[in-house]
Amino acid sequence: MNLKIWFILNEGQVTGPFNPEEIESKIANLSGQPQIWGRGHAEWMTPGKWRQFIKEFHPLKNETDSQQLWKIRIDGIEKSPMKYSDLITLLKSIKDFSTVDLSFADSGWKEIFSFQKIVDDLEISRRSHPRVPIVGTIVCESEQGEFSCRVISISEGGLGINDAQKLKIGERFNGTLNSPNLYVTINSICEVVYVGADGYAGVRFVGLTEEFKSSIIEYVNKFATV
Repeated sequence: MNLKIWFILNEGQVTGPFNPEEIESKIANLSGQPQIWGRGHAEWMTPGKWRQFIKEFHPLKNETDSQQLWKIRIDGIEKSPMKYSDLITLLKSIKDFSTVDLSFADSGWKEIFSFQKIVDDLEISRRSHPRVPIVGTIVCESEQGEFSCRVISISEGGLGINDAQKLKIGERFNGTLNSPNLYVTINSICEVVYVGADGYAGVRFVGLTEEFKSSIIEYVNKFATV
């Protein structure tokens, strides 16, 4: 659990990534009501809820030797459960991990960078295709009318959003993203790649302009780590 996958939101500003010890040190000196988000999570957490998660989470032991199968979904499409060796073979054929989610031992869906063993076996950097936290709202103009969703994470390729029960996989809509963390308002066609039962959805940008792409890349690069 010492991976630097955790971010802090305080007074509208996002900082990170940090490991758990760094999180504790940082929030001890913060005023306001900081919240914490980790890669692979669908929501910000209060420090109390985050500490409870850390306390209850037990790193998976002997993952590669376990008889339990791994689940993987790509672009929201879930494949048949598979052994760890088959999972690694499949992942080696994928260039963009931003739309890949994994689940092991009913641990819930998490992004690939939440599993250190896989990161090591694939010899990839956590800087590759990063999803990073962001605070904002996207206004969706769909066939069901106009409604808003909270934006939780962003990458060059798309967004992770909450309160998205009205969206359906494969649907396209015009989206307007407003965030205090970006210097421009992002307008783009968005395509829904998956929707969870809890209202968390993943959408990809379609035809994003270079201006908007540059703004997103500049923001994402603030969180790049070696």
